[in-house]
Amino acid sequence: MIPTTRELRRCNDCGDPVLWTVTRAGRHLLVNARPDDRGNQACYRISPRTWQSRSLDAADALPLAAWEHPFMPHIATCKGRATPAPAVLPPNVVRLDTKRRRR
Repeated sequence: MIPTTRELRRCNDCGDPVLWTVTRAGRHLLVNARPDDRGNQACYRISPRTWQSRSLDAADALPLAAWEHPFMPHIATCKGRATPAPAVLPPNVVRLDTKRRRR
């Protein structure tokens, strides 16, 4: 199922059309506007203008149902996001993301 143009919004970073979904945990997730076979989010419409998504990568994830379609999370393809840090940093730079505590 393809979302209608009324259900789509524009990404603030790159301007591409995106679809807001609600995960089973109640969080919001941006996915690309079109289904993608490489996507890891199973999305389906639960009411007019409301879409639900669930991860296909979880350990206890069920296979894709007949009414679901795979979508790619927009964060994976967004062209407006800052480029990630290089894998090899200069010797005078400390990588802080590995030093931070997880919540």
